[in-house]
Order: sequence, then C-alpha cells, then structure tokens
Amino acid sequence: MATPEYANNLYDPLIDVQNPSPQATPVSPVVPGRRIATRPWAKEIVTLAVIGFTALILVFTSLITQVTISNQNRQLQDLQNNNVTVSIENNNLNQEVQELSRYNRIMEIAESMGLKMNETNVRNVTR
Repeated sequence: MATPEYANNLYDPLIDVQNPSPQATPVSPVVPGRRIATRPWAKEIVTLAVIGFTALILVFTSLITQVTISNQNRQLQDLQNNNVTVSIENNNLNQEVQELSRYNRIMEIAESMGLKMNETNVRNVTR
C-alpha cells in the first residue's frame, strides 16, 4: 500500500505546476504562426532540379529536331533522285522522238504505204 508521504511526494510537483508561485518569470508571448521548416540547402536543390529539368527538355527537343531534319533531308534526297530519273527518261524519250521523226524514215514509211511527195504542198516550218 502507498504511504501518505509517497502520495504527497507524487502530487507535490503537480500542485506547483497547477498553481505557479507569483515569483515565476513572465514568459514572452509567442505569436502563433505557421513555421515552415526549411533546410538550408532546399533552395539549391529546387534550383538544381529546375535546371536539370530544363536541360532534359532541351536535350529531348534537340533530339526530336535532329530526327525531323534527318527525315526531311532523306525526303529531299528521294525527290532529287526521282527528278534525275525523270529527267533522264525525258531526254531518252526526246532522243527517240528525234530518231523516229527523221525525214528519211518518214519518207520510207510513206512510200511503203503508197504515198507520193508533192513538192508544191510542202512548207518548211522551223521551231
């Protein structure tokens, strides 16, 4: 069982806390406010994160731009190759037209079909 001295010793500090003596030093009032606990290096971390994120975006933008330019160059080369091919084909066809429209050849075909040359109806046309 607890003795009365034990009970008094147990509750004495509580009495002092509940009834402070008039000789206690006054406590300055604390203004309640939200205090943000910041680490001294938090601003540097945020700055480095923003710089890193910006650098990452610039790298991806650069890669996308390079791929786009490469694709456009490839398409340009394909068009130039097609242009050269069509140009060569046009030259070959023009040469074939010149060969097929020779005067001697036309005269041979006309004579084989029974046509005759009437010099009075011939006109010379130049380009």
